[in-house]
Amino acid sequence: MEFEVKFRAFKFGDENFINSLRDIDEMEQKIGGPKRFVSIDREQKWINDIIMNDNQSTIYLAIIKKESDEIIGYLSISDIDYRNGTCFWSGIKLSPLVGEGYGAQSAILILKYIFEELRMVRCSGVCQEEHFASLKMLLKIGFQKEGLMRKHLYKNGKYINEWLLSFLDEDYEKIKIKFNL
Repeated sequence: MEFEVKFRAFKFGDENFINSLRDIDEMEQKIGGPKRFVSIDREQKWINDIIMNDNQSTIYLAIIKKESDEIIGYLSISDIDYRNGTCFWSGIKLSPLVGEGYGAQSAILILKYIFEELRMVRCSGVCQEEHFASLKMLLKIGFQKEGLMRKHLYKNGKYINEWLLSFLDEDYEKIKIKFNL
């Protein structure tokens, strides 16, 4: 597979892009947690904290196109447990202007990082039951449904169900071959 995206660390100035994603209601409705109204100053502090912090249990990465340094999205991994080899894929946010395929490419590349660099054996994640595009992408790249967590998230004025998914080291061996990693 030819990848058109890569990752880099956050840098000062990314806060403008990240803050602009918060204004996309359709995106905010499909992610966990409540919608937050964040000033650019607060966003800048958050970026600064990520850049300057040595937190070993959470990683944020900017997604960029290969030929550019301009941020087109970001993703994160949290609850990194080096002893047990587990982590939680906290999600991905991409500009709606970048087109199809960048989400799957980013997901595959973060799995490569999780299993080859961090040496994890399990990555879990959740997806709203009715977020069909996200669920389709996660299943396509090899995540497995573990179960439906009923009324797991309060979002958009109601309690909604979320799928619990996981991806194991043996699943990674399969996608390594499938996507020529």
